[in-house]
Amino acid sequence: MRITFLTVGSRGDVQPLLAFALGLTAAGHEVTFAAFPKFERMVRAAGLEYAPLAEGRTGDSGAGGRERVSPARTRRGRTIAVGFLQDRRSVARERLADAIAACEHAEAVVAVELAMLLAWQVAEHLELPLVRARLSPPPPIAGRPIAGAARQAAWLAVRPWLGSGRSENGLGRLPLREPLGQLDARRTLELYAFSPAVVPDPARSGPWTHITGFWFFDGALDPEPSAELREFLDAGPAPVCVGFGAMADDDPAAVSALVHDALARAGRRGVLVGGLAGDGEPARSSRALAVEAVSHSWLLERCAAAVHHGGAGTTAAALRAGVPSVIVPQMIDQHGWGRRIAALGAGPRPLPRRKLSAERLAGAIRAAIEQDGLREHARSLGARIRAEDGIASAVEVFERHMEGVAAPAPTEVINS
Repeated sequence: MRITFLTVGSRGDVQPLLAFALGLTAAGHEVTFAAFPKFERMVRAAGLEYAPLAEGRTGDSGAGGRERVSPARTRRGRTIAVGFLQDRRSVARERLADAIAACEHAEAVVAVELAMLLAWQVAEHLELPLVRARLSPPPPIAGRPIAGAARQAAWLAVRPWLGSGRSENGLGRLPLREPLGQLDARRTLELYAFSPAVVPDPARSGPWTHITGFWFFDGALDPEPSAELREFLDAGPAPVCVGFGAMADDDPAAVSALVHDALARAGRRGVLVGGLAGDGEPARSSRALAVEAVSHSWLLERCAAAVHHGGAGTTAAALRAGVPSVIVPQMIDQHGWGRRIAALGAGPRPLPRRKLSAERLAGAIRAAIEQDGLREHARSLGARIRAEDGIASAVEVFERHMEGVAAPAPTEVINS
């Protein structure tokens, strides 16, 4: 079967989908992987056919660097709106054209959450079955649900400029009714790429939804750990891994200083990953070492705890490694993962970015490492997750579903 993956977002959105795509190719399917140009090398290194998707000129999550955030921008309502409107007017037309081209010879489309609106349009246009890949649980676990009226209002706001891009790509008029909310009613396959040991029963589960287990990519996508990093790890007790993924603060030097201060207050060493070597802070000291990139799976199993933003990919990696997480959420599903880790007893309560201080972070680090219950819960969860095979489960469900699937019926268009 010929399958096209559509992905937008940061590496945390792309890497799990790469793992699933490779599972499908191992099962004999042909996969094209469409992503932002910054991920072309990663896709080709994995041995997959790459197709480009236009990226935003400013601010696409993961498109051309880190997503700039500040405490004032982490308000839930604003970030939900940003996520919904991620296909900005400036690139919507070009990205839709790219997606259609990538799916021209496909027999099915698989899309991550952030690309769902794009994927829905392409699947409708080409009459292809759509598969939804969820990296995070739906509400209420991942956050407050968006009311139907709010979703409809957002849809009516975005519909006019989406429609202009569609007409130039040969697509018909958009429906007045928000379409993504209808996918459950149409029993569109939805694969939850997380462990049932972590989220046993999503609120919207049904016969078209399946919890498969996490999708881990175990190939070599990162540079080999440097000799300096290996020496640092060997020079003392297991450190704390600190990194905020694709999130970058408006004042990175201040965040770096805060992290160094928190490590000193907690009496712990730290490995600072990606963008935390702020001005005025040494790249290496007796207490901390800053590195640009390193495999999470390799590093985390050598650490005592992980401080991170609560992205789905980083959270999954820390869970598999069996180390407690201190989550500093900044937007969307990160808050939900922070609450979920705390509820599982695999880390302390999350520290929202707008409330972060060196004193609070130091206290959370101490709790994560020194509280026996948190360490044991994290270790136990890690063992259960390592015993699962989320990729094999996802491939089996996908193939079984596709045996009898029909092309989607067109969404009703009600002209205004």
